[in-house]
Amino acid sequence: MTLEQSAVRRSGPRKRATGIVRGIVLVVIAVIAVWLVYSSLYSPLSTGTFSAPETRSVKALTDGVAPTRYIVDASTGQHGRIAYDLANDGRFPVRVDGLASDHAYGITAVGWVPDQGNGELMGGYPSDVRAFPVTIKPGGWVVVWVTVTKPPCQAGQITTVEEIPLRWSALGRHHVYRLPLSDTAGGIREIALCHPPEALKHLEFPES
Repeated sequence: MTLEQSAVRRSGPRKRATGIVRGIVLVVIAVIAVWLVYSSLYSPLSTGTFSAPETRSVKALTDGVAPTRYIVDASTGQHGRIAYDLANDGRFPVRVDGLASDHAYGITAVGWVPDQGNGELMGGYPSDVRAFPVTIKPGGWVVVWVTVTKPPCQAGQITTVEEIPLRWSALGRHHVYRLPLSDTAGGIREIALCHPPEALKHLEFPES
């Protein structure tokens, strides 16, 4: 056997080993890429089954056929609170850290309540409200209490809050979920901080 033949025989296993290593590296890279894409697009949070005013300063309006929005019927600087559901429809736990920095003017604070507060009251009582963060298990949900503050309003001015941006994380990635307050299945959603006086003619529950 010549030296050239011996070198060729030795190089064969090396080439196969190098090919195997390259294959493993490519598989690992592909798995990481898929994971990064999946975790960045993962969006398990939803809302739309429950909302309710939690202070007398917040009143529900109707257009005569269906519920439309909430209004804050209070003096400048006074607060109103509304509760909305927040569900985790995904396969993994989600940690919600609280209000995002780019929230709408007028939102003062947010807190959360377990899906059943004291006495199993849907939405809970003020004493049930807890500070974020909270971890929501797969298939679980909590109630988010949103506090808004009545701003100075000019005659005829309409100022609304259409979403509540919440910081959350799952699978090692951080996101912002914009809880929609309109066009959802739950009915009354949007919050009007400023509204025309005639809005009070359309209260869904005049006795409130």
